[in-house]
Amino acid sequence: MLPNQTQTLIDHLDKNLADRESVDMSPLIGDDREAAREWQSLCLAVDAIRDAALTEQVGRVRQEWRAQQTAATKSNGAKVRSLYRNMMRVAACILVLAGGAAAYKYVSTSSTGLYSKYYDSYDLNTSRGAGAQDAIIQAYTNKNWTGVLAAFTVANQKDNRTYFLAGMADLELKKYPEAIERFEQVIAVNALAHTDYFEDEAEYYLALSWLATKKVNEAMPILEKIRADKNHLFHRKVAEMSFMDLRLAQFKENK
Repeated sequence: MLPNQTQTLIDHLDKNLADRESVDMSPLIGDDREAAREWQSLCLAVDAIRDAALTEQVGRVRQEWRAQQTAATKSNGAKVRSLYRNMMRVAACILVLAGGAAAYKYVSTSSTGLYSKYYDSYDLNTSRGAGAQDAIIQAYTNKNWTGVLAAFTVANQKDNRTYFLAGMADLELKKYPEAIERFEQVIAVNALAHTDYFEDEAEYYLALSWLATKKVNEAMPILEKIRADKNHLFHRKVAEMSFMDLRLAQFKENK
């Protein structure tokens, strides 16, 4: 990859972090595999720094507490020296454990593991349904996933609600490609009709479906979109996800 392209990616990242407009780099990132890997590495580094900053804040609080404890024992020099030696032993152990933890995180982090961590069943709000409780809603409420799919198959009219519920039933039955197809159908219908009926739900669970199929590259743009949209129904859930772990899984997928 050319040095000027790397610098362009860095400038693009800087502007994104500062919430300023930037030239759309999607064509470069999407068409150039090396550029895509460079972009993922940059984003992973940013998330790692953010995690490190949080750890540093916790560390400062811990240091302040230890300083207070040390001050309380200054009247006895022997105790202070003993405390200092113990702290050095603890610090050495922490460094060893930190290195082991980093290695363990790299080995253990995976898209399917993140899917299992973040997946929660969808609780249907019946007020979002059209009309009375029909067969597909009853089956979904009873967690009868095969019943949901059977009701979907014989339904005379299918809308975003029925497609989404069928997708959720597929997801519960671990039929991930089918779930992806249903959720994408919801999004496509909304794009065509300029509506947003079950749009947020379909986007969130589509991203999770991609994680379940070990395709983090497909999931990340959706999750980043949700994290940037504070009005999204699932913004809070996504904002609480570890994007460092997600980027690490993405990095491993593209390795």
